[in-house]
Amino acid sequence: MKIVRLGKRGTLFTFQDGDSLFSQDTCVYLINAGDKLFLCDTHVGPKSMEVVKDYINAEGLGNKEVIVFNTHSDWDHIWGNCAFTDSIIIAHDSCRRLILENGEKELEKFKGIYHDGSFGLKLPNLTFDSRLNFEDYGIEFIYAPGHTVDSAICYDKEDSVLFVGDLVEYPEPYLQYENLEVYIKSLEYIKSIKAGTVISGHSGIVDEDLINKNISYIKKQMK
Repeated sequence: MKIVRLGKRGTLFTFQDGDSLFSQDTCVYLINAGDKLFLCDTHVGPKSMEVVKDYINAEGLGNKEVIVFNTHSDWDHIWGNCAFTDSIIIAHDSCRRLILENGEKELEKFKGIYHDGSFGLKLPNLTFDSRLNFEDYGIEFIYAPGHTVDSAICYDKEDSVLFVGDLVEYPEPYLQYENLEVYIKSLEYIKSIKAGTVISGHSGIVDEDLINKNISYIKKQMK
């Protein structure tokens, strides 16, 4: 487990092999914004989120409202939602739909492999179409389909940090969405924001060179 402070108000949690039943490095990002905490993705269950909650309490932030954001509906990004029983869970409209369609089947499929069966799903309860802006907090959620049809990103304008979920990956992106032209447009949009820091869901902090390599890889798949 790595915990790293970023900018004035961000904390990056990287779950590594041995931290859970899921061995792939996976990032969760916490933004301390005014009277709220914005949490990007929730890994593979409430046990993982105990680490985040312990950090919140240790930093004296336990009195703040936690707002969760799911970058997309893949199980390794949403299973920890249930650790935040009273929280707002933000996601794109299609993310909620896909969890309703596939969530229970995935829980059953991976029982005993990536989770112990001790928890259930918590659905997004605040969804958006193209954008959702928390203007007073300098936080914006933006629809950016590509890795999946429901992919979305979180932009912390104050710290110039962009959390992009699985849209950018090393060494190459994992393609689950058939519209590759749209994927490229989303990656070009990510570049256009010119954020000071870009965080990938599985590859940590990434640079524009990797984004360009991801674009080149996708273009090759289109030929």
